[in-house]
Amino acid sequence: MPIVQTDIACPGAFASSKPKRTQRLAFRVGGTGFGLFSDEEIEMTLDPGLRDFVVEPSMGDIQIRVEWTENLEIPSGEPLFNSGGLWRLFEESDGYRFYFSTPYLGASPYKAAWFDPDFKRGHLVLFRPYFDARKAIYPLEYPLDELLMIHRLACGEGVEMHAVGIVDDAGKGHLFLGHSGAGKSTTARLWKSQPNAHVLSDDRIILRARDGRIWMYGTPWHGDAGIASPESAPLSKLYLLEHSNKTELVSLSPGRAAAELFTRSFVPHHSQKGLQFTLRFLDRVARETPCSIFRFLPDISAVEAICREGA
Repeated sequence: MPIVQTDIACPGAFASSKPKRTQRLAFRVGGTGFGLFSDEEIEMTLDPGLRDFVVEPSMGDIQIRVEWTENLEIPSGEPLFNSGGLWRLFEESDGYRFYFSTPYLGASPYKAAWFDPDFKRGHLVLFRPYFDARKAIYPLEYPLDELLMIHRLACGEGVEMHAVGIVDDAGKGHLFLGHSGAGKSTTARLWKSQPNAHVLSDDRIILRARDGRIWMYGTPWHGDAGIASPESAPLSKLYLLEHSNKTELVSLSPGRAAAELFTRSFVPHHSQKGLQFTLRFLDRVARETPCSIFRFLPDISAVEAICREGA
């Protein structure tokens, strides 16, 4: 894992006696780089699931400073969004702030993260008494890393989908979309056993426009099959997964497809601009990409049906 540690002199008379150590690390998901840096005594690490997504620390499109704090309280005002559990989001004059709580601390949060309106710069503070200083910390611990990705994409860059991404032996991208229990992990396992086929993810896929086409990217946020890849491929076809006692494909109109795509997307519903962009983007995806309902048996016939259609 590329980690850069440098000694930076502090201003003042005693600057040379105790230089600060700056630690930097970074990863890239869906074409966006996340850079973390800290000059405090925080031993940072990345989640093991990000191993294949690590990049050089200088490649972060989103730069986030990480620091300790001894005092952290949730504002008394009404949040912009309340997850009903782990996190709350507040809108501020200069951006947005997330607060993360746990029953262990009662009403006090253990982490807070501020981001500018475009989610390009961030400042993350960790409540020191909550963390074990002897252990390395992943500051963007789930769900913050995925929340940050979703909000950055909604600024006009793309959409994260509840889907499996498959790249066939011809390099074509097939996106199988479904809610929980629709058969995404089953689909991923069936294709993983096929020679020359590559599975990008079994649960989360990012769609972005690139070079005049729609591309799909793997993510580290995998499902039951545990499959995650940093690779990407141009999108060729869309399929809405449905379990059935037979395997068949039923074409959908672009209008119906766009509506179905939206219900399987991750979008910040509290952001009007984010919603408007997502709707426009998914309408483009549906108009440019053939979409079908894919009713299938959980066996090799499901793979064969897709291969026959693309022959």
